[in-house]
Amino acid sequence: MQIHNLILTGFRATGKTLVGRLVAAQLHWIFLDTDELVRQRLGAPIAEVVARHGWPFFRTAERQLLRELTMTMRQTVLATGGGAIEHHQEWRELMRCALVVWLDAESDTIRQRLQDDPDSGHQRPSLTGQTVTDEIERLLEHRRPMYAAGSDLRISTEGRTPEQLAVEIVQKMHN
Repeated sequence: MQIHNLILTGFRATGKTLVGRLVAAQLHWIFLDTDELVRQRLGAPIAEVVARHGWPFFRTAERQLLRELTMTMRQTVLATGGGAIEHHQEWRELMRCALVVWLDAESDTIRQRLQDDPDSGHQRPSLTGQTVTDEIERLLEHRRPMYAAGSDLRISTEGRTPEQLAVEIVQKMHN
């Protein structure tokens, strides 16, 4: 089977964007990030959009983008927002046109990465009203079954560099 697109899914701070850029560079493919595309369309950072209009507004824009991408992607590495997996119908369509890789990490690792990222508060607003680090366990418990069902491959990011992860993904795409 020839793979024409790659989708990276997983929770916040699992490396989807960084690893996606590296994989796209190795394959000489296009790299797209759904959070960045939605931000560009809405003309404001995600945190600002959510503060003004709420998460449902953002999710509607995200869902529309996913629909469009299923029809237009070709030789594309797509890093999705952590909640994109919850758009079940659109996700099934994406799975038909791409290999989906779930980048997974333990909650303590995610928490540490979020705390270490100075831009985290601006880029990753709370989904539940709790602090972002406090909501990790609850959201992981809710989303892990979706990531498992909506992915062709799961890769743990624990103790591995983005470069190592990118090499592994490219190797698995060619096997």
